[in-house]
Amino acid sequence: MALRIALAGWYGSDNLGDEMILSCMSVALRARGVEPVAVSIDAERTAAVHGVEAVAHRSPLDSAALRRSLRGVHAMVLSGGVVQSETSPWNMWFHMSRLRAYRRSVPSTRGPARALVAAIGLGAGHVRGAGGRRMAVSEMRRACHVVTRDAASARRLRDWGVPGVAVGADPVLAGDAALVSSRAAATRPPHSRPAAPAGPTDSRGDSTDTIGVILRPPNRRGIRTAAAKTRTSWQPWTGQLARSLDALAERSGMTLRLLPFQPSQDTGMLAALQREMKTDAELVTLDVDNVLAEVARSRFVVTMRYHGAIAALLNDQAAVVLDYSPKMGSLAAEGGGWATLVDLAALDAGRFEPRTLIDAADEAQDQSHRTTEARGLLRERLKVNDAALDDLLELIQ
Repeated sequence: MALRIALAGWYGSDNLGDEMILSCMSVALRARGVEPVAVSIDAERTAAVHGVEAVAHRSPLDSAALRRSLRGVHAMVLSGGVVQSETSPWNMWFHMSRLRAYRRSVPSTRGPARALVAAIGLGAGHVRGAGGRRMAVSEMRRACHVVTRDAASARRLRDWGVPGVAVGADPVLAGDAALVSSRAAATRPPHSRPAAPAGPTDSRGDSTDTIGVILRPPNRRGIRTAAAKTRTSWQPWTGQLARSLDALAERSGMTLRLLPFQPSQDTGMLAALQREMKTDAELVTLDVDNVLAEVARSRFVVTMRYHGAIAALLNDQAAVVLDYSPKMGSLAAEGGGWATLVDLAALDAGRFEPRTLIDAADEAQDQSHRTTEARGLLRERLKVNDAALDDLLELIQ
């Protein structure tokens, strides 16, 4: 019987960053002769998009059903920026309940039995309240490996009391070579290693000079759904952003392409900006198959989305990173500080000036030579991810 590993994260929504993580992790497993089983909030959609087996889990209250669904699974891998309560107090309960649902373990000579669970490419942000941190520490201590995607996440987990945390990289940094459909990846011979990551995608030759704009509504805590909370939360920002983007387009002589990395949340905000701006801007339709190529069609990128910045780095593009969350500052600083970081506190205060974005774009393009080195440094850290995954397989076998 083929080995099967469950992949847990924020899968099954239309967040393309998380969907790219699932694609890359699925390819990594299949290259090792392992079948991925995605734990998803929309199992039918995940199975159709990624060509993988998927099991449903939408609530901590569904954990008993998830435990039954995972009985034939040999291990579990958790990935993505799931250790945080910035958007909802329920996030920690939700994701940690998945780890609790999977209880298979192996004996250890160094203390308690180790769960056949690994966190690989994990992001840890702000967690409000001691209860959430205790929950994260409890589950991370059970894991065979904890590999974060950035040094700041590792530092938080260590400060909370999680031992043995290693710093790896975000799985999407494996590159566009890994972002083939999982159905195509399934045809590779078992036990073959992943192909070496391809170089930057260059699809810009058939387009005019453009700026890729990747924006999202601000995080707002509360018990309502993310869709409900973000439906209007961006409205105080619209005028300031529209003026700034108009000024940037006029200064640069470039047109704007608006790229919704999570259409259900981002499109309303981007459409409102499109209506308010004086500059013509194209609102682009994205999916997991075309997202990297669409980002590549711009000269540089302005992004509030973490994986929008990852996509820019993969495509060797300068980036202005808008700092709405700790993970954005961490990524901009990684690899020697390759991107320009802009504090968004002025937006909430109503004082965001067009000059801020223009100066940041100039600085980003001046330091665009750093992207190649930064990409190489971060991709080198993917070896830490691979080593953790390989060790997990050895424990199973």
